[in-house]
Amino acid sequence: MKDRQKQFIKHLNLFPKQVRDTLRTVPVQAGWLNAQQCTDLIKNPGIDLEELMVRLLPLAKIYAVAPVSRFQVGAVAMAGAKGNADQIELYLGANMKFMHQTLNYTIHAEQSATMHAWHRGAQLLHAVAVSESPCGYCRQFLNEFEKNDEMAVATPVREDFTYRKTPLSALLPEAFGPFDLNNQSTLMPISSPDRRLRLEVAAKDRTISEALLAAERSYAPYTKNFAGCAMQSVTGKIYSGRYVESAAYNPSLTPLQTAILCMNMDTIGEDRSIYRVVLVEKPAAITQRKSVELLLGSWAPRINLEYFEAEE
Repeated sequence: MKDRQKQFIKHLNLFPKQVRDTLRTVPVQAGWLNAQQCTDLIKNPGIDLEELMVRLLPLAKIYAVAPVSRFQVGAVAMAGAKGNADQIELYLGANMKFMHQTLNYTIHAEQSATMHAWHRGAQLLHAVAVSESPCGYCRQFLNEFEKNDEMAVATPVREDFTYRKTPLSALLPEAFGPFDLNNQSTLMPISSPDRRLRLEVAAKDRTISEALLAAERSYAPYTKNFAGCAMQSVTGKIYSGRYVESAAYNPSLTPLQTAILCMNMDTIGEDRSIYRVVLVEKPAAITQRKSVELLLGSWAPRINLEYFEAEE
């Protein structure tokens, strides 16, 4: 049995017996709990959703990949389900670092959980729980989301799952955000306009098609560099990732980073072998190509990036 699977079972056994069967589905569901499961989980121990999120943090930390710092951070995002923003679902995430690469490629736990939710089709981010106090970088990243003024962040204060709930506005006072750059759109809006990019070869290749779809759904209001990645595993499964920008620029994530975090959440058994990576982007003043190639060169050095430019 793989190490992460052993850790999961160890932490699972710390939960009350009546909820273990539901929580056993977390790895199978790629670190996600649907609305009905959330309802069942808070009903049995008699807790609220925020406490459930805090209790799930040890499970989220298992997904951490931290070969540099050896410091695991877990996060859980509470978000509205696709088609019903009021129907709450929970999405786990964890920090990721990359060997032989600069620290600026680090994926923070809050980014992982919220991007996990976004890529699964969640429509409104309500709250985030994180095992450590969120750094300024993550506070800025969270400020990009729709209705950020209503968002709360929960952090544990003791081992008995007591937690502190703080509005994002208190964690990031006098915040700089999308509206300061005359951007009227936000990340993960309840409804967003369809974007169509053209790339003829996508019709003949599923992996390219998934990368194109990710580019169409990416969030790039500041540069218009709409971009998406798709990775194909040795088993044939495809993981796609979208480029996402921040008003502060530096907290932005490349499409390869979001594809990698989605794959990480789907592979608690640790088999993350891939044989193909595709990047599709709309040309702009910036490009994702060099950055993606640099990260790919350390994460999967035997893989050559397949690059395509799409038109809007």
